[in-house]
Amino acid sequence: MGLKSARILWTRCWRRFARAQGGNLSLILGLSIIPLMLCMGVAVDYERAINARTQLQAALDTGALYAASYAMNNAGASGATLTTVSKPYTVQNYEDAGDATLSNYAVVDNGQTVTASATVKLTTYFMSVAGVTSMSMNVQSTVQKTGVNIEVSLVLDNTNSMNSVNASTGNTAIADLKTAAQKFVNTVMPATQGTYYTKIAVVPYNNSVNMGSAALAQAARGGYLTLPTTTSTLPGWQNYQFAINSSLSANWVWSNYSTKCDNYPSNSTCLRTFPITNCVTERTDLINAYTDASAALFPVGRAYQTSSNGCTVTPLVPLSTSASTLNTAISSMTAANSTAGQVGIAWGWYTLSPNIGIWSGASVPASYSKLTATDGTKVRKVMILMTDGEYNSAMCNGVITGNDTTNGSAGSPYYYSVVGSGGPIDHIGCAPTNGGVYTQATKMCAAIKAAGIEVYVITFQLDKTVAQRVSLATNCATDSSHLIDADTTSLDSAFQAIANQILAMRISS
Repeated sequence: MGLKSARILWTRCWRRFARAQGGNLSLILGLSIIPLMLCMGVAVDYERAINARTQLQAALDTGALYAASYAMNNAGASGATLTTVSKPYTVQNYEDAGDATLSNYAVVDNGQTVTASATVKLTTYFMSVAGVTSMSMNVQSTVQKTGVNIEVSLVLDNTNSMNSVNASTGNTAIADLKTAAQKFVNTVMPATQGTYYTKIAVVPYNNSVNMGSAALAQAARGGYLTLPTTTSTLPGWQNYQFAINSSLSANWVWSNYSTKCDNYPSNSTCLRTFPITNCVTERTDLINAYTDASAALFPVGRAYQTSSNGCTVTPLVPLSTSASTLNTAISSMTAANSTAGQVGIAWGWYTLSPNIGIWSGASVPASYSKLTATDGTKVRKVMILMTDGEYNSAMCNGVITGNDTTNGSAGSPYYYSVVGSGGPIDHIGCAPTNGGVYTQATKMCAAIKAAGIEVYVITFQLDKTVAQRVSLATNCATDSSHLIDADTTSLDSAFQAIANQILAMRISS
């Protein structure tokens, strides 16, 4: 029985009741209960049918989008193939309550369009009294096949706060993030690249971003392949010796100097020596701090770190067409250390930048001129930032500063605010070169959007009582439709919502 038949039955019930005349009032009331209850039951089943059809329409739209993108990348793919490859995306987005099942899913390639269709069969609760045990509704979705190339950068929070338990799932936040990010990759990345390409980069971040190799780290830091191996009190050597901020932590330091200080020249100076790592930090050039100018001309910052808050974050993956490579990196992510979100944001941009000049081969991003191309070479560039907004690590000379009091802990001194950051003895005693972390992050986001890159922000466990964190998330996103609060939904549904939009974007010029 379809929706039209249900509406006819509903109408007849009420008309029959309205025309009833004569007889004893009690008899009328008694006899009216049966048709009245039946009519109310029809209304309930009808409403359930409408909801089931709406859910199927939304899920079918996702399947049709994927089928269309697959058809463009696999010329000559049969309808049977399109049905097989796209059905999982329809099924996983359809909320089957157990009494409204999906069947007869099929995809037809019409040449310029792709049409996906399916049937939802609803088991009735009340209409079965009248012999109607089920209702079937046919739904379809048609998508126009055009085309655009896609470059996406996933900027993912790998900081210590992601070790917290997600109350809605019982998992750690980092575990849920890995599941959601891998599902995103598998949804967006086509099985094979065709006329239009899709590339994704993964940028895990905590107190810095790991370049993965010394050579790539050096290219980002100006192209020098070797560093002097000696120790110096000037940054740039293999080992950097610096003075901590003794004025903020004198009592703590002086009682521990014999085991903590690498050099203790006076009662007012504690020197620490950190090795350079393959991680990188913010660019401090006065003119190009918030640009994507060539790293060879304007190097990004070094990262001198120790084991207590070291370069342990999973290395980034530049733009890639390999889902397995991306998923391997995502699966290896762990949550640890403090947060330099401004650095993660910067490298989300740099993986999409044709100007930074350190990528090679298929990882080289398209020119910005392709953003406005009117032919088949058009490109959409998208950055997705996942963050809790708790930024608390700014740098001076490549070392986390202990002088920054405008960080993610609502103004409290930095060294009291970061769990696992090593304490005040691991922080340099100079002010952050580029200023506070939120100032840096906000300026970087503004520059990214000005370059023509679309920015999505997924917030998770965002403390909305801290105005700086809320402002960062709001201002970094392209607009309100690009800001998703995963606490009100889930990390999985947040990433899937963006994946669906990118699927639609990929087949729209």
